[in-house]
Parts: sequence; C-alpha cells; structure tokens
Amino acid sequence: MIVEIAGPPGLGKTTIAADLDKISRGADEDVPLLSFVEYQALDREIGEAAIMKKRRIARWCTFVPMCWRWPRLMVSVVILTLLHGRPFLRRARKAQRLLAHVLFTERLLTERTEASDPDLICIHHDGFTQCLWSMVIDSNKLRGRGLIRSIMRDYYARFRPRMILLEVDDALAASRVFGRTSKGRFNRDSSPKQRAEFNRWLGYHRELLGLLPANLERTRIEANAKPAEVAARVFAALRGHAV
Repeated sequence: MIVEIAGPPGLGKTTIAADLDKISRGADEDVPLLSFVEYQALDREIGEAAIMKKRRIARWCTFVPMCWRWPRLMVSVVILTLLHGRPFLRRARKAQRLLAHVLFTERLLTERTEASDPDLICIHHDGFTQCLWSMVIDSNKLRGRGLIRSIMRDYYARFRPRMILLEVDDALAASRVFGRTSKGRFNRDSSPKQRAEFNRWLGYHRELLGLLPANLERTRIEANAKPAEVAARVFAALRGHAV
C-alpha cells in the first residue's frame, strides 16, 4: 500500500518519514512499514532519483512507453506544462519529475510490495500532489484545473494511495520554511520576491488539495507541532489502518 504525505514545505515531511522508522522499531504492535533507508535506496536504484539523474535524451526515452500505457496522463501533463508557460525548461523538468514519480510508484507496487509483501506500507514523503504543485507554482495564475483533475484522477484511481494531509497555520509554515538552511526553493536565503509570493503559492497548494478525487481515502493531521510529534500522530494513523 502507498501512503502519501502531503503538506506545504517546511513541515519536515522527510524528517517525519525518517522518524517513522524509529517509532516503528519501538512500537508494541508490528506495522509493516518499508523503512526510510530502504525507500531511499530503491529511489536511487529504480525510482525518481535514478530517472532524473539520467541524461536528457535517456530520460525522455524512459517516458516513451508511458505514451501508450498512460496516453491521457501524458497528453494532459504536456498541455498543462505549456499552459503555465515560462520558464519552459524548468517546468519541463518538473513535468519529468512528475512522470518519474508515477513510474517509481508503479515499480514500488509491482516489484516491492505486490511481489513480496502485499501488506507493506510505502511512504511517499514527497508525493504526487507535491510534484504537481512544484510544476505550477512559478506561474502567475493556476491554470488548467480541469486538466489537473484529470491528471489526479488517472494517478489516484490507478494506485489508490492513502493520503495523510498535514495541516499547519500559514504564518507558521512561512516561519519554518524561511528559517531552514536546506537546499531548495524556500530557505533562509530565499529572495524577498520569493518570500512575498509564498502565500500565493500556499494558495495553489490548497487549491490542488481541493481537486483531489472525492473518493480518495484521507486523514487530516494537525501539524503545528515539532516533526517528532507529528510523526507520532502519523504513525498512530498508520497503525490504525494496519490493525
């Protein structure tokens, strides 16, 4: 089973996913959780990280089979990329990352869980909705909502992940994301322009969550606490599902 953790940047989603290992090892009840270390290794071997490290032509060749296996998804992603315009190269790379995530999820299910342990829980700490969000945030307007619904419907109907939605106050989210020193678009060194646009980008994130399929199983978790406390809440939700 795939579990996708979704929430704005700065919440420590990666830290939360890593903390789940520690909690799992100390728990009385056995929760069949793919370890964070193994997840990272699989990502480097067959996943999004492995695909995105390929050269540009090799990367596109990886996605060619998706044209007949996922034709509607492929067409929708291309059109959405064009709709949101410049910067085209950066947006195209984000679109590739989205497609790489689809392939990784498929491989996780077929090569790791369905093949060996159908009950195994795989945690996407940077999931499909996050990849889709990173594709559109550079735009001055969120376009193609119908296309976004179609893209989400195709992905989530196929893999049916359980969604863990982390909810945090906007002010706290901004404080955390612009206080961190990690690499990426949002950190302590972000430009004044990026800081000024952060609330708009958070608005895009909320809109995308509002476009998720209505029948998708989801759990909302208050995430204003420290990552370790949020991880405990996430684990409790996973344990309830596993039991």
